Amino acid sequence: QTPPTTAPRAEPSRMADDDLVARLRRGLEAKDPSATAQAFVSIDPVTPLPLPLLAATSNLLSLHRHNTAAYSAFERGLALADGPAALVKAGLNFNALLYACCREPSMLPSARTAWRVLGEAGVAPELPPLEKYIGSLLESQSYDDAFGVFLTAIDASLSPSLKTSAALVGCCAAEPRLAQMSFAVFSTVKAAGGQLPPELARGLARACLREGTLEQALEAHDAAIAAPGGGWDAPLASSLAAACGAAGGAQ
Repeated sequence: QTPPTTAPRAEPSRMADDDLVARLRRGLEAKDPSATAQAFVSIDPVTPLPLPLLAATSNLLSLHRHNTAAYSAFERGLALADGPAALVKAGLNFNALLYACCREPSMLPSARTAWRVLGEAGVAPELPPLEKYIGSLLESQSYDDAFGVFLTAIDASLSPSLKTSAALVGCCAAEPRLAQMSFAVFSTVKAAGGQLPPELARGLARACLREGTLEQALEAHDAAIAAPGGGWDAPLASSLAAACGAAGGAQ
């Protein structure tokens, strides 16, 4: 007599993953970031997950400070996607992800990747995550990259805050070679009717004397005098007078 056939049993690990994926979906439906994060990090990394599910996971976790898990969901999606545009189609919130990656200094490499893929996907940057990214770059002394992101903001018709602009201008005190880029930020602030703190304007004037032009130094010096709490700085004024005298003698 032929024994009755039975359906093959699913492997225990597969059954466990199926249960975790179900828990992940329930966590997302309930908008429960803790349950979603716990289920997601427990799923075997080689288990295939649909792009929309990964995007939704990354979005929820990004907004609720589960920063590493949010990036992990994005990374898994990026490996599966046919280009960054597929992640956009799946619903990934690149700006929320960028902000999440900038919450922790150790995640700056992840933030760099998120920023790069955001650009490749043609997603318009939003000001809060963009400013957060500039701050992270400045903290790591990645000054040139920070100025590059500022220029991206200007090209996108975004207006970084005075706080962010001041932080960028302040870089030239430590790195006089950044005088030209700092002066460009200063000019943007001035054109918008803003004023930098006088000490920053003086620092810019000193940097421009070394690595910029005399005209730039004089303009920054005038801004320092005109700013609230500003005033005459004798050593700086003396340096400017000497530079003007040298320039006049050279003509």
